[in-house]
Amino acid sequence: MFLGQPDGTFQEGAEAAGVLDFARGRGAALADFNLDGMLDLVKVNLGAPVKLWRNVGSGEAPNPVPMGHWLGVTLRQPGPNRDAIGSWIEVRVGDSTMQRELTVGGGHIGGQLGPAHFGLGPSSEAQVRVRWPDGEQGSWATMKADQSIVIERGGT
Repeated sequence: MFLGQPDGTFQEGAEAAGVLDFARGRGAALADFNLDGMLDLVKVNLGAPVKLWRNVGSGEAPNPVPMGHWLGVTLRQPGPNRDAIGSWIEVRVGDSTMQRELTVGGGHIGGQLGPAHFGLGPSSEAQVRVRWPDGEQGSWATMKADQSIVIERGGT
């Protein structure tokens, strides 16, 4: 597991995070499997069992301590592309804007379709808008932190 550093380099972090595993990995994904707002890790191995690590933030099991606020965003639209693949979700917190394109694919299990997860740090709310696959752009809407939301095209 490589962690991005402020200077653009990466540092190995698996051992410190407690997820060091020497099985031959085939793919991995980060997702909020227990719906607590923290991204968990699943790793599929070749010839060894699948491994799943629960994120407990800065705490220890069974008492997790979140590391900050978050927002999960799922998109829906009518038609054959109901999950709005190709859309861009923008989340603005203060002067910073995060953008994520919805895609599917990316490896053995790296392709996942679930809520797009945005870390909000200490902010208890964020502004959200969507640029749909055909380029139509929605308006900014204020959302409270620490929840998963569904944005429906033409709706709310």
